[in-house]
Amino acid sequence: MFKKAFTKALIILIPTYAVAFLTEMMVYTIPMLAASSIFATSMFDKSKDELRVDEDGSPDDGGDSQDDGSDSINIEGS
Repeated sequence: MFKKAFTKALIILIPTYAVAFLTEMMVYTIPMLAASSIFATSMFDKSKDELRVDEDGSPDDGGDSQDDGSDSINIEGS
C-alpha cells in the first residue's frame, strides 16, 4: 500500500516540480498537476487492490436492519 502511494506521489510531484522550476509560471504548473494526477490514478488496477469489507452482516452491529423495538427499555417502570 505504501509503495503504491509513494509511486503515485512521485509520478505527480516530479513532473509538476520540473515544470514549475523550468517555466517559473503557475499557468503551466496547474495543468501538469492535473494531467499527472490522472495518469497516476490510472497506473494501478483497482480490481487488484485489497478491499476490506465486513462480511458478518449481523443486525447487532448497527447495520441497515430494521429495529423491532423488542430490546428497548420500559422507562415508566411497568
